Amino acid sequence: MGADNVDVFQRLVFSVPPLRVQLPALAGLSAVYSLVAFAAFSSFTPLSPEPSSVLPVAVLLFLFPFLFAGELFHRVLPRYPRSWSFFLALVNQFVVFVYALVLSGANNVGNAWSIVWLLFITVYLINILVLVVSTGIDRYKRILVVSLAEPAALIAAFYAFAGGDLGFSTYRHVFAFASLLIAAAFLVSVLLVVDYLIRTNTDVSAFALTSGILRNDRESLDLGVEAEPVVQTLAVDNGARLTLAAPWVHPGPLGGFGGGQLSGNVIDALNDGDDDERGFFLHVPCTHKEDLSNPSDAEKILEAVDEPEGVGRASRLLHEDYGEIEFYGRRLDDGQVVFLHAEGIDDYDTGVFMRDVDEAEVLLVDLHKHDVQDGPTKEVQYGSSEADRLKRHFDDFRSRLAEAPLHGYRAGFEVRRADQDVAAIVESVDGQDVLTMGIDTNGVTPDVRELEATHRGEFDEVLVFSTDTHASIYELANISRSNVAALEAAIADAIDDVSPATVGLASRTTRPLKLLKNDYNGLVFSVNILIRLTIIALAALYTLLVLWLFF
Repeated sequence: MGADNVDVFQRLVFSVPPLRVQLPALAGLSAVYSLVAFAAFSSFTPLSPEPSSVLPVAVLLFLFPFLFAGELFHRVLPRYPRSWSFFLALVNQFVVFVYALVLSGANNVGNAWSIVWLLFITVYLINILVLVVSTGIDRYKRILVVSLAEPAALIAAFYAFAGGDLGFSTYRHVFAFASLLIAAAFLVSVLLVVDYLIRTNTDVSAFALTSGILRNDRESLDLGVEAEPVVQTLAVDNGARLTLAAPWVHPGPLGGFGGGQLSGNVIDALNDGDDDERGFFLHVPCTHKEDLSNPSDAEKILEAVDEPEGVGRASRLLHEDYGEIEFYGRRLDDGQVVFLHAEGIDDYDTGVFMRDVDEAEVLLVDLHKHDVQDGPTKEVQYGSSEADRLKRHFDDFRSRLAEAPLHGYRAGFEVRRADQDVAAIVESVDGQDVLTMGIDTNGVTPDVRELEATHRGEFDEVLVFSTDTHASIYELANISRSNVAALEAAIADAIDDVSPATVGLASRTTRPLKLLKNDYNGLVFSVNILIRLTIIALAALYTLLVLWLFF
């Protein structure tokens, strides 16, 4: 994922504290900020504020404007979570506190006036920017009005305490109000221009995309080209049945957009039936160019999941380390199942390994077991010298695997549905015991690696894989631990379930659907441009404001 800079989305996502934490914090911090501001003004200015002013300042300056705005944003803006609204209020409360400390160091009344109005403008612009990003640019008129609530309440408090006694002419007051409105108009104009430029490139509003991702909306992207990708099915039957679906589709781009929830949808469908039927998702080596553009096309993926005929013989699991890539593989009567892992590579173009390989004969799975938060950013491009080298390694491994003798096949398995779906498969062939455990995440966490190490003494080989899901951007941004308890329970059940089994491989194409292909690059480039241009524009705007107000 990092190779395409999609991880910029993660940086926009955070887990805000619940209201039961935020509301007491808002009240408590108002008292703390007021006391510290009182101490600063008493120590660093010629003023002698009365102790009795601490409470009015705490209520009128540090509490009321933010309680008012926190509730207002939630009520006026459609579907805007109250927790987000009050978190924004907490941020602005801190901004006011910082400016109050800066104000205590002002060396004359003119500078103090400019600092105060820079504060009002800053709060207004923060509100506009955050609300546009999280709700969409199309609501900018309403946002301009509702964002003014906090600075308006702060202005009222300022004039109630000191504004009318500073001796400034009417012109200075009008100039200050005009500066606030001009700054807001300039910011919205920049955002509208950026959004327009991005729409001309991708026909998608980057603000609509970003706000939808933040809200975890389920949306279709009007992008991509028609395709009929292959869906491979690996089935294990020991009286119960495990169906492993491996579509040549990437689970992305993010959240509910396109195929971001594909792995979860597939797992849900494969386990929504008979108690003796289980299912899980396998990630093949592909890139975000294979993302679905329409989330409903997951149904077409599921339609193509087959019911292969099983055979009761398979080879031992072979392993070969070529330095830059490792392969693990097992031969069936009429096919091969191969797992790959390369520590420094995130994704691969689909043609790197499979350009001359029949999917009905070979299932190739990318273990994708990199660290969730610190995974690789490199992507292997089709036609590169590296791709050719990896292909030679793959062909060499397959030729060795083709000579592997077959033996009786025994297997047990379990799928556990939890906050993170997990699967465990135990296979026994010719005295070799292999544990394969999977988890519906994008990479694995350190506790899963510890679990892997724990079982290495119990099995001849232990394989760990993730589905490379992009279903939850909150998880991508914050996950540090996995549901190891569920995985342990699945492993124990799989061990107990080992018995004579059959295993089979099949392949079918889907009905026509849309994959993003090269439109993905335009989408990602557009969002990256949005992020960078917005930051540059804000820095330029703030510099202009300082020059405008102080000089």
